[in-house]
Amino acid sequence: MKLTELHPHWINHVSETEEHWNVRRKKANGILFLCPECTRRKKNGENIHVHSVICLDVTVPQTAHPNPGRWNLLGNTFKDLSLINVSSSVALNGGCNAHFFIKNGEIIFA
Repeated sequence: MKLTELHPHWINHVSETEEHWNVRRKKANGILFLCPECTRRKKNGENIHVHSVICLDVTVPQTAHPNPGRWNLLGNTFKDLSLINVSSSVALNGGCNAHFFIKNGEIIFA
């Protein structure tokens, strides 16, 4: 699955009360996109709600929500974006329990 299929947006997390969507890549310190697990399940015929996922850059303090995950957002577009850190996977605890990687604009399920 490609990240571009999940309607991604660059975001700039300024503070707990201020976040800007659809910013240019240079100002972005995060991304917002539809959950790949729920999107996959919905495509397979399950009647479920597809929620959004926010992934923030390592420059955003761990005190900011969502936490605790932080990644280096490497790439200039959603087609080449990779999320890299010690544990590069994105793991959602609770709900759909999605667990995946983003490498070179591709969603790779764990």
